Amino acid sequence: MIIKSGIGASQVNMDALLIRDIVFIGEQGIDPELEHDQTDYERIHYVGYLDQQPVVTGRVNATDQTWHLERVATLKDYRGQGLAKNLLEFILKEAMNQKIKLVELDAQIPAKPFYAKLGFEAFGMPFYEAGLEHIKMQKKLKISL
Repeated sequence: MIIKSGIGASQVNMDALLIRDIVFIGEQGIDPELEHDQTDYERIHYVGYLDQQPVVTGRVNATDQTWHLERVATLKDYRGQGLAKNLLEFILKEAMNQKIKLVELDAQIPAKPFYAKLGFEAFGMPFYEAGLEHIKMQKKLKISL
């Protein structure tokens, strides 16, 4: 898998939106107005490609100290192949290279075990976002000086 990243009106961003439209709007029934928010062009988008086809995505809201991972999605035909795991490991490595100490995310409850296997720990109470139950999770990164 080849992983690319981009900010703003890039091809990577467009590919990310395509995957999200299929997964979140098409499969999960999320309102397009909730899925397409005003921050899409401010976030770092990551897309994994197989045979030049976009198949997995995630975006990052990056600050100086913390990255918030958002909108992780894999196309249905490509699930169960470890692609999202590979994408997230790539993003975590990028965060460590930039000396980020904490990565957070809001996991849909069924995805909680997936993120836990990558070292994310749940905290706080479950909550609803876009009609789906979520839980906050975080992973503290070990930064070498």
